[in-house]
This record gives sequence, structure tokens and C-alpha cells, in this order.
Amino acid sequence: MRSLLPATGTASPCVLVVDDDRRVVDLLTIALAAHGYRVITAGDGEEAVRVALGKRPDLIVLDVRLPKKSGLEVCEILRQDPDDPHLPIIMVSAASETEARLQGFARGADDYLAKPFSPKELVARIKRLLARATEARESRRRGREAEMELARTRDDVKRAHAELRREQRLRELGAGMARDLHGALDADELAGRFLLAVRLQVGVSAAALLVAERPGGPLVPVAIRGDGLARVAGLEVRPDGELATLLAGMGRPVRRVELERFPELRAELRSFVTAGLSLLAPLPGAAGLEGLLVADERLDGEDASRLDIDVLSLLCSAAAVGLANARRCRALADGLIETLVARAGEIGPLDDSEARVEAAALADRAAKALLLPPRARGLIGHGVALGAWAETAVGRHALALAAAADPTGRLLELAQLIDRGAGIEPPDEEIAGSREAVTLLRIARDYAAARGRGGAAAQSLARAMDAAGGGLDGVMRTALAAAAHETVPARGNGRARVLATARKRERGA
Repeated sequence: MRSLLPATGTASPCVLVVDDDRRVVDLLTIALAAHGYRVITAGDGEEAVRVALGKRPDLIVLDVRLPKKSGLEVCEILRQDPDDPHLPIIMVSAASETEARLQGFARGADDYLAKPFSPKELVARIKRLLARATEARESRRRGREAEMELARTRDDVKRAHAELRREQRLRELGAGMARDLHGALDADELAGRFLLAVRLQVGVSAAALLVAERPGGPLVPVAIRGDGLARVAGLEVRPDGELATLLAGMGRPVRRVELERFPELRAELRSFVTAGLSLLAPLPGAAGLEGLLVADERLDGEDASRLDIDVLSLLCSAAAVGLANARRCRALADGLIETLVARAGEIGPLDDSEARVEAAALADRAAKALLLPPRARGLIGHGVALGAWAETAVGRHALALAAAADPTGRLLELAQLIDRGAGIEPPDEEIAGSREAVTLLRIARDYAAARGRGGAAAQSLARAMDAAGGGLDGVMRTALAAAAHETVPARGNGRARVLATARKRERGA
């Protein structure tokens, strides 16, 4: 192969001349170079294919009769090239018969010259084919650009349609969830609806809600769906801590890995890592966080998408408003309970208030150790505070009237718990922790009554545990023993004897 460049050195069209006759190659090279074309050559069919695919000429002058591969075969091969199937090809042959021309055109030739031919005629045909090829390339380029523009337009339409559907879904979801969550006046009912919606809409296997049990207190788990409360029992977020401050400032769901970039958050995030939780979503309120949603990975193993984050933000905003409403209703319910407790004290129960406070603290710590939900722990405390008065006809009637005015349903559950503790109704085994709550209430009530009559702490707790009978198992004995160590005052022989008696009974159990 040889190449002859024009003297000007400008970027001119490149022509591949293929012929096994050296004289023809030299003649065409000189003639084409004189007209400003760059010329490359090949002497057989195989070399012609190799040079054409490697050098990518603008046009080929191809002899029909060639060694190794004929010009017809070369033409057919080049027409199958996916990168440039429209390369202009002029076939040259000594045969001028119609059949030879037809074979050339059938294999894909653009033009045909019979030997001998005038170089001027060849140059004229080359110019015509190159001009036509340029127009064809320009037309194909415009076609490709039009196709690309059409594809971009289609993509834009698809994105706009997807965005419209996304916004429509968010609006519908927001309206539905707002009605559903804002209508739940009880915090526990709201938590259940909220966590169920999170699991269904985002596809996570487990989700939990953390709220403050008292104003200004730490956010602690109050409900979980998809797993047991034990998984998140150790979580706690201080409202004045770095994590709560950052989440409140961000105001959007965030992946835990994004928070791990901040060294100051590592200590607070450690418990979330241990629990295997990957998503944290704040429930923004007017004065900080109303609560905090935590969830694990999606069931399909994929990362939370943009739509997932938007849905979570929407759900959390609706739940935050619902929690604020539920908190106000909870305050109403607590006010009703305080009124009942004050009335019970005026009538003069058998057990004094100090003993009831002590018994309530004992039962609350034991309930925490047993992983009873905050709602059950609160009801036990209220039942202990009301004392024996709640079991009288007057007390039951007053409690029923208060329950009718309570939008949260807490007082109704309190009345049911007291009835079950008094043996009027059996424990509801379908409600998690119902049996434990009833047993703890009985023990705390009996303990408070004994202490109110002047009994020592050890004997009071021992008698209360004996009275519980079959409702007391080894796990509850252990929980009560630990609770007694932390709550029973160390006066006289109280604490030591309570611990000794409880441990003895625990070993016996």
C-alpha cells in the first residue's frame, strides 16, 4: 500500500485505489493527486478490505479482477460494514458487458467503468459520487439528530408524566393520610396507623416511632411494627442532643450512613447501628421534634428512592400534626384522671398516697423490664393511683362518666384494666402484655394497701406476690426483684428484706 498526499497538505477527500496492475495504480494516483485527492492503494482483495476498514477512505476505485478476493467479494463485504455501509464504490473492469455491470451493481457498487477509461471521466464521476455521498451523510446526520431530538422529547414527556404521576400520588396520599392520621385522637392508635402506612408505602420490613413520654423528655420507642419492641428498647434521643438538633434542622428523612459522616453523632448513632436501622425521619413540630421515625432497609434490598423519601416526608408531616392533636387530647385525659385521683383521696382510701406512689414506681420499673408498651405502663400507674376507690360502685360510676368524655379511649382501657385486676373481667390474651399488666396492677395495689396499713416493705411485697398466685412467673419475679432494689426506700429493714424475700421466691419459682 502506498499513499500520495497533495502538495497543499489540506484535508482533502481520501480515495482508495485497488488494482493488481501497478501501472494503473500509478496512473490513477498521479491523476487523482493532481486534483487534490489523497490517495491510498491496495494490490489484492484481502488488502483492500483491511485498508478500507482501517483507513476509512471517502471513496474506493475497485477493480473487479483481483488476487485472493475479487472486487465483487470486496464490495459485498464492505456493504455489510455496520460503521459505514454507504461508502461510495466505483467498480472498474475490462469487461463491458451488461452482465458484468449488473453483477457489480447487485453487489452494491455505486458506479461502473469499463477499461480503458479516461482519468478525467473517473475524476468527474468521483466528484459526483462524493457530492452525493456528502449530501447523503448530511441527510443521515440530520435524521439521526431528529431521532435523538425525538428520543429526548419522548424522555422529557416520560419524565414529565412520571413527575405528574408522582405528584398526583403524593397529593392523594397526603390527603388520605392527613384525614386518617389527623382523625386519630389517641397517640397509640395514631402510631399504629402511621407505622402501617410507612411499611406499606415505602416497603420496609420494620418501622418504629419514638416520642417523648413527658414534655422535654428524651424520645423513646412507643410503638413498632414488623418486629418486637425489644429490638428498639435501647434507643433514646435527647431533645437537646446533636442528633435531634441536626434532624430538626434538616427537616427531612435521612439515611443513617449520611449521618455517620459527622464524628459528633457517632456515639448517639451507635444504638441505631446495633438495632440495624438505616432510615431516620423527623416528625417536625413547632418547638422541635414531635417524634422520630426509624426504619430498616426495604424488603427488596434496594436503597430508599427519591419517591420513598418524599412519601416519608409527607407521612411524617401528617403524623406530626396528628401527634400534636393527640397530645392535647392526652392532656385532657390526664386531667380527667387527676380529677378522679383527687376525688379518691378526698373519700379516704385505705392506702395512703405515699404508699401508692411507691407502689406505682415499683410496678413501672417492673413493667419496663418486661418491655410492656408505655401505654400499658401508664395505665398501671393510674390504676395504682386510684387505689381501692376505683373498685367501689361510686368509683366505677365516676370512671365510666370520665371515660365517656375521653376522646383517646385511655380511661375506658383503664376501667377495663381495673376490672380485670379485680377479677371482674378476665385478661384479654389477644392484647400484648395484658396478662402481665393485670398481674402487676394486682401486686402493686395489694402492696400499696399493705404499706398503707403500716406493713414493712418486704412483707408487703411478699404477700402481694403470694396473692398473685399463678399469674406470677419467674420472669416477673426477677423484674419485681430488680424494681424493688431501685424503688423501695431503705428505711428500717424494708429494702433488704424485700430483696431477700423476692430473690428467695425467685429461686423457689
